[in-house]
Amino acid sequence: MAEVERIKDPAERARAATRILRESKRLTELRGEDVVQLLARPHATLRSVGDEVGLHWTTVQSIRDAHLRKSAAQGDA
Repeated sequence: MAEVERIKDPAERARAATRILRESKRLTELRGEDVVQLLARPHATLRSVGDEVGLHWTTVQSIRDAHLRKSAAQGDA
């Protein structure tokens, strides 16, 4: 992030920011997939997964719900 902020040329900075945002979207997708997979394990709970990955259980719930909504909208569910 600091590296992008140091770029003086606005077009170059915008390109760099776009690359990072694309990666961020993919990381969001991966995290959603992982949370759903972890929750699918026997005896897994929102709290147990949250503890395992270092997130509050309500954040795990939000990630799961967003991922499932997106999957359903795309016809993956």
